[in-house]
Amino acid sequence: MTMRILLLQDLLVVNAGLNLPAPAATQRLVALGASAVKVEPPSGDPFAAFCPAWYQAMHTGVAVRKVDLKTDAGRQEIDLLLNQATVLITSQRPGALKRMGLDGPALRQRFPRLCVVHIVGASAAEAEAPGHDLTYQAQAGLLTPPQMPRTLLADLAGAQEAVIAVLALLAAGGGQAEVALSSAASYFQAPIRYGLTRPDGYLGGAHAGYHLYAASDGWISLAALEPVFWQRLRDHLPGAPDTPFAPTSPAILQALFRTQTTAHWLQWARDHDIPLAPVIDLNQE
Repeated sequence: MTMRILLLQDLLVVNAGLNLPAPAATQRLVALGASAVKVEPPSGDPFAAFCPAWYQAMHTGVAVRKVDLKTDAGRQEIDLLLNQATVLITSQRPGALKRMGLDGPALRQRFPRLCVVHIVGASAAEAEAPGHDLTYQAQAGLLTPPQMPRTLLADLAGAQEAVIAVLALLAAGGGQAEVALSSAASYFQAPIRYGLTRPDGYLGGAHAGYHLYAASDGWISLAALEPVFWQRLRDHLPGAPDTPFAPTSPAILQALFRTQTTAHWLQWARDHDIPLAPVIDLNQE
Protein backbone atom coordinates (compact mmCIF):
# COMPACT_ATOMS: atom_id res chain seq x y z
CA MET A 1 0.00 0.00 0.00
CA THR A 2 1.56 3.30 -1.07
CA MET A 3 -1.27 5.67 -0.16
CA ARG A 4 -0.58 7.83 2.88
CA ILE A 5 -3.29 9.85 4.61
CA LEU A 6 -2.22 13.25 5.89
CA LEU A 7 -4.58 12.88 8.87
CA LEU A 8 -2.50 9.99 10.24
CA GLN A 9 0.95 11.54 9.91
CA ASP A 10 1.05 12.84 13.50
CA LEU A 11 -0.74 9.84 14.96
CA LEU A 12 1.02 7.45 17.38
CA VAL A 13 -0.39 3.94 17.64
CA VAL A 14 0.51 1.77 20.62
CA ASN A 15 -0.08 -1.90 19.91
CA ALA A 16 -0.21 -4.18 22.94
CA GLY A 17 -1.61 -7.14 20.96
CA LEU A 18 0.33 -10.24 19.94
CA ASN A 19 0.14 -12.82 17.14
CA LEU A 20 -1.55 -11.68 13.89
CA PRO A 21 -4.65 -9.42 14.05
CA ALA A 22 -3.31 -6.51 16.13
CA PRO A 23 0.13 -6.32 14.42
CA ALA A 24 -1.55 -6.60 10.99
CA ALA A 25 -3.91 -3.74 11.85
CA THR A 26 -0.97 -1.69 13.12
CA GLN A 27 0.93 -2.38 9.91
CA ARG A 28 -2.01 -1.00 7.88
CA LEU A 29 -2.10 2.16 9.98
CA VAL A 30 1.66 2.64 9.55
CA ALA A 31 1.19 2.26 5.80
CA LEU A 32 -1.37 5.06 6.04
CA GLY A 33 1.14 7.38 7.68
CA ALA A 34 0.97 6.66 11.42
CA SER A 35 3.89 6.00 13.77
CA ALA A 36 3.69 2.90 15.94
CA VAL A 37 5.16 1.28 19.02
CA LYS A 38 4.63 -2.42 19.73
CA VAL A 39 4.67 -3.52 23.38
CA GLU A 40 5.68 -7.16 23.82
CA PRO A 41 6.21 -9.24 26.96
CA PRO A 42 9.82 -10.12 27.89
CA SER A 43 9.36 -13.51 26.18
CA GLY A 44 8.43 -11.78 22.91
CA ASP A 45 5.60 -12.37 20.48
CA PRO A 46 4.98 -16.11 19.74
CA PHE A 47 4.34 -15.18 16.09
CA ALA A 48 8.02 -14.30 15.72
CA ALA A 49 8.93 -17.93 16.47
CA PHE A 50 6.57 -19.75 14.11
CA CYS A 51 6.61 -17.25 11.22
CA PRO A 52 9.69 -15.00 11.55
CA ALA A 53 9.60 -13.64 7.99
CA TRP A 54 6.01 -12.41 8.26
CA TYR A 55 6.64 -11.09 11.77
CA GLN A 56 9.54 -9.05 10.42
CA ALA A 57 7.46 -7.72 7.52
CA MET A 58 4.62 -6.66 9.81
CA HIS A 59 6.96 -4.84 12.18
CA THR A 60 8.94 -2.90 9.60
CA GLY A 61 8.79 0.73 10.73
CA VAL A 62 7.37 -0.27 14.13
CA ALA A 63 9.39 0.32 17.31
CA VAL A 64 9.25 -2.86 19.45
CA ARG A 65 9.65 -2.61 23.21
CA LYS A 66 9.81 -5.43 25.71
CA VAL A 67 7.56 -4.45 28.64
CA ASP A 68 6.28 -6.70 31.43
CA LEU A 69 2.71 -5.50 31.88
CA LYS A 70 2.29 -7.83 34.85
CA THR A 71 4.50 -5.54 36.92
CA ASP A 72 3.95 -2.05 38.29
CA ALA A 73 7.01 -0.80 36.42
CA GLY A 74 5.69 -2.20 33.15
CA ARG A 75 2.27 -0.64 33.63
CA GLN A 76 3.91 2.71 34.37
CA GLU A 77 5.96 2.38 31.18
CA ILE A 78 2.95 1.76 28.96
CA ASP A 79 1.13 4.66 30.63
CA LEU A 80 3.98 6.95 29.59
CA LEU A 81 3.51 5.74 26.01
CA LEU A 82 -0.25 6.18 26.15
CA ASN A 83 0.17 9.75 27.35
CA GLN A 84 1.70 10.46 23.93
CA ALA A 85 -0.50 8.12 21.89
CA THR A 86 -3.70 8.67 19.94
CA VAL A 87 -4.59 5.00 19.47
CA LEU A 88 -4.25 1.82 21.52
CA ILE A 89 -4.88 -1.62 20.02
CA THR A 90 -5.12 -4.71 22.22
CA SER A 91 -5.91 -8.37 21.55
CA GLN A 92 -5.96 -9.92 25.01
CA ARG A 93 -9.03 -11.38 26.68
CA PRO A 94 -11.01 -9.04 28.99
CA GLY A 95 -9.75 -10.67 32.17
CA ALA A 96 -6.11 -10.23 31.16
CA LEU A 97 -6.73 -6.61 30.15
CA LYS A 98 -8.25 -5.88 33.54
CA ARG A 99 -5.27 -7.36 35.35
CA MET A 100 -2.96 -5.13 33.29
CA GLY A 101 -5.08 -2.03 33.83
CA LEU A 102 -5.94 -1.84 30.12
CA ASP A 103 -9.65 -2.61 30.35
CA GLY A 104 -12.20 -0.10 29.10
CA PRO A 105 -13.17 1.62 32.38
CA ALA A 106 -9.55 1.96 33.54
CA LEU A 107 -8.45 3.46 30.22
CA ARG A 108 -11.39 5.87 30.10
CA GLN A 109 -10.43 7.16 33.52
CA ARG A 110 -6.73 7.67 32.75
CA PHE A 111 -6.89 8.53 29.02
CA PRO A 112 -10.34 9.93 28.18
CA ARG A 113 -9.31 11.12 24.67
CA LEU A 114 -7.56 7.89 23.65
CA CYS A 115 -9.00 5.88 20.75
CA VAL A 116 -9.03 2.26 21.94
CA VAL A 117 -9.78 -0.83 19.84
CA HIS A 118 -10.01 -4.14 21.68
CA ILE A 119 -9.67 -7.13 19.34
CA VAL A 120 -11.34 -10.13 20.98
CA GLY A 121 -12.13 -13.66 19.88
CA ALA A 122 -15.83 -13.36 20.53
CA SER A 123 -18.19 -10.90 22.18
CA ALA A 124 -20.32 -10.91 25.31
CA ALA A 125 -20.54 -14.23 27.16
CA GLU A 126 -17.93 -15.88 24.92
CA ALA A 127 -15.31 -13.15 25.35
CA GLU A 128 -13.20 -15.22 27.78
CA ALA A 129 -13.36 -18.42 25.70
CA PRO A 130 -10.03 -19.30 24.04
CA GLY A 131 -9.91 -19.56 20.27
CA HIS A 132 -7.96 -18.86 17.10
CA ASP A 133 -8.60 -18.30 13.40
CA LEU A 134 -9.24 -22.03 12.84
CA THR A 135 -11.97 -22.26 15.48
CA TYR A 136 -13.67 -19.06 14.31
CA GLN A 137 -13.72 -20.24 10.69
CA ALA A 138 -15.04 -23.61 11.85
CA GLN A 139 -17.88 -22.02 13.82
CA ALA A 140 -18.75 -19.81 10.87
CA GLY A 141 -19.13 -22.82 8.57
CA LEU A 142 -16.25 -21.81 6.30
CA LEU A 143 -14.27 -25.07 6.43
CA THR A 144 -14.46 -28.26 4.39
CA PRO A 145 -12.82 -31.00 6.52
CA PRO A 146 -10.27 -32.45 6.39
CA GLN A 147 -8.83 -29.60 4.28
CA MET A 148 -7.21 -26.87 6.34
CA PRO A 149 -8.05 -23.24 5.46
CA ARG A 150 -5.96 -21.63 2.73
CA THR A 151 -5.68 -18.34 4.59
CA LEU A 152 -6.19 -16.84 8.04
CA LEU A 153 -9.46 -15.23 7.09
CA ALA A 154 -10.80 -14.38 10.56
CA ASP A 155 -7.50 -12.86 11.70
CA LEU A 156 -6.98 -10.73 8.61
CA ALA A 157 -10.63 -9.69 8.36
CA GLY A 158 -10.49 -8.76 12.04
CA ALA A 159 -7.37 -6.67 11.40
CA GLN A 160 -9.17 -4.79 8.62
CA GLU A 161 -12.19 -4.21 10.87
CA ALA A 162 -9.84 -2.92 13.58
CA VAL A 163 -8.43 -0.36 11.12
CA ILE A 164 -11.96 0.74 10.20
CA ALA A 165 -12.80 1.06 13.90
CA VAL A 166 -9.69 3.21 14.49
CA LEU A 167 -10.63 5.56 11.65
CA ALA A 168 -14.21 5.82 12.94
CA LEU A 169 -13.00 6.64 16.47
CA LEU A 170 -10.60 9.26 15.11
CA ALA A 171 -13.47 10.89 13.24
CA ALA A 172 -15.52 10.85 16.45
CA GLY A 173 -12.71 12.42 18.48
CA GLY A 174 -12.05 9.41 20.70
CA GLY A 175 -13.81 6.46 22.29
CA GLN A 176 -13.57 2.69 22.44
CA ALA A 177 -14.60 -0.12 20.12
CA GLU A 178 -14.53 -3.90 20.17
CA VAL A 179 -13.77 -6.09 17.16
CA ALA A 180 -14.65 -9.79 17.44
CA LEU A 181 -12.80 -12.22 15.18
CA SER A 182 -15.77 -14.59 15.28
CA SER A 183 -18.00 -11.85 13.86
CA ALA A 184 -15.39 -11.01 11.22
CA ALA A 185 -15.46 -14.63 10.09
CA SER A 186 -19.26 -14.78 10.13
CA TYR A 187 -19.40 -11.84 7.72
CA PHE A 188 -18.05 -14.18 5.03
CA GLN A 189 -20.95 -16.61 5.43
CA ALA A 190 -23.30 -14.57 3.25
CA PRO A 191 -22.34 -15.95 -0.21
CA ILE A 192 -22.79 -19.49 1.12
CA ARG A 193 -25.90 -18.80 3.20
CA TYR A 194 -27.68 -17.27 0.22
CA GLY A 195 -26.63 -20.13 -2.04
CA LEU A 196 -24.48 -18.06 -4.38
CA THR A 197 -21.25 -20.05 -3.95
CA ARG A 198 -22.62 -23.49 -3.12
CA PRO A 199 -21.69 -26.19 -5.66
CA ASP A 200 -25.01 -25.71 -7.47
CA GLY A 201 -25.00 -21.93 -7.04
CA TYR A 202 -24.63 -19.34 -9.78
CA LEU A 203 -21.06 -18.53 -8.68
CA GLY A 204 -20.31 -21.97 -7.29
CA GLY A 205 -19.98 -23.81 -10.58
CA ALA A 206 -23.41 -23.68 -12.19
CA HIS A 207 -22.50 -20.80 -14.52
CA ALA A 208 -20.00 -21.95 -17.13
CA GLY A 209 -18.72 -18.41 -17.53
CA TYR A 210 -17.62 -18.30 -13.87
CA HIS A 211 -15.47 -21.37 -13.49
CA LEU A 212 -12.04 -22.91 -13.18
CA TYR A 213 -10.72 -24.76 -16.22
CA ALA A 214 -7.67 -26.88 -16.94
CA ALA A 215 -5.50 -25.62 -19.78
CA SER A 216 -2.90 -27.92 -21.35
CA ASP A 217 -0.25 -26.83 -18.81
CA GLY A 218 -2.13 -25.50 -15.77
CA TRP A 219 -5.37 -23.96 -14.58
CA ILE A 220 -7.17 -20.78 -15.59
CA SER A 221 -10.03 -18.86 -13.98
CA LEU A 222 -12.76 -17.53 -16.24
CA ALA A 223 -15.10 -14.81 -14.95
CA ALA A 224 -17.26 -14.00 -18.00
CA LEU A 225 -20.21 -13.34 -15.74
CA GLU A 226 -21.94 -10.31 -17.26
CA PRO A 227 -23.82 -10.88 -20.53
CA VAL A 228 -21.39 -8.69 -22.49
CA PHE A 229 -18.41 -10.86 -21.49
CA TRP A 230 -20.30 -14.09 -22.12
CA GLN A 231 -21.27 -12.84 -25.57
CA ARG A 232 -17.64 -12.02 -26.37
CA LEU A 233 -16.63 -15.52 -25.31
CA ARG A 234 -19.29 -17.03 -27.56
CA ASP A 235 -18.20 -14.78 -30.44
CA HIS A 236 -14.49 -15.57 -30.17
CA LEU A 237 -14.38 -19.18 -28.92
CA PRO A 238 -15.59 -21.58 -31.62
CA GLY A 239 -17.77 -24.29 -30.13
CA ALA A 240 -18.75 -22.30 -27.00
CA PRO A 241 -22.22 -23.01 -25.58
CA ASP A 242 -25.17 -20.97 -26.78
CA THR A 243 -26.62 -19.96 -23.39
CA PRO A 244 -25.13 -18.23 -20.36
CA PHE A 245 -26.52 -20.83 -17.98
CA ALA A 246 -26.46 -24.46 -19.09
CA PRO A 247 -25.56 -27.56 -17.05
CA THR A 248 -23.53 -28.95 -19.93
CA SER A 249 -21.62 -25.73 -20.54
CA PRO A 250 -18.65 -26.32 -18.18
CA ALA A 251 -17.89 -29.67 -19.81
CA ILE A 252 -18.00 -28.12 -23.28
CA LEU A 253 -15.70 -25.26 -22.30
CA GLN A 254 -13.35 -27.62 -20.50
CA ALA A 255 -12.76 -29.59 -23.68
CA LEU A 256 -11.98 -26.36 -25.53
CA PHE A 257 -9.67 -24.80 -22.95
CA ARG A 258 -7.65 -27.99 -22.53
CA THR A 259 -6.43 -27.73 -26.13
CA GLN A 260 -4.11 -24.73 -25.52
CA THR A 261 -1.63 -23.43 -22.96
CA THR A 262 -2.31 -20.93 -20.20
CA ALA A 263 -0.24 -18.30 -22.04
CA HIS A 264 -2.37 -18.79 -25.16
CA TRP A 265 -5.60 -18.22 -23.24
CA LEU A 266 -4.24 -15.18 -21.44
CA GLN A 267 -3.37 -13.54 -24.74
CA TRP A 268 -6.72 -14.57 -26.22
CA ALA A 269 -8.51 -12.97 -23.24
CA ARG A 270 -6.52 -9.75 -23.58
CA ASP A 271 -7.24 -9.59 -27.29
CA HIS A 272 -10.99 -9.91 -26.75
CA ASP A 273 -11.39 -8.09 -23.38
CA ILE A 274 -12.56 -11.16 -21.47
CA PRO A 275 -11.86 -11.55 -17.71
CA LEU A 276 -9.52 -14.53 -17.41
CA ALA A 277 -6.48 -15.12 -15.17
CA PRO A 278 -4.04 -17.92 -14.38
CA VAL A 279 -4.54 -19.87 -11.16
CA ILE A 280 -1.35 -19.26 -9.17
CA ASP A 281 -0.13 -22.02 -6.84
CA LEU A 282 1.73 -20.31 -3.99
CA ASN A 283 2.86 -23.71 -2.73
CA GLN A 284 5.13 -23.98 -5.77
CA GLU A 285 6.81 -20.59 -5.30
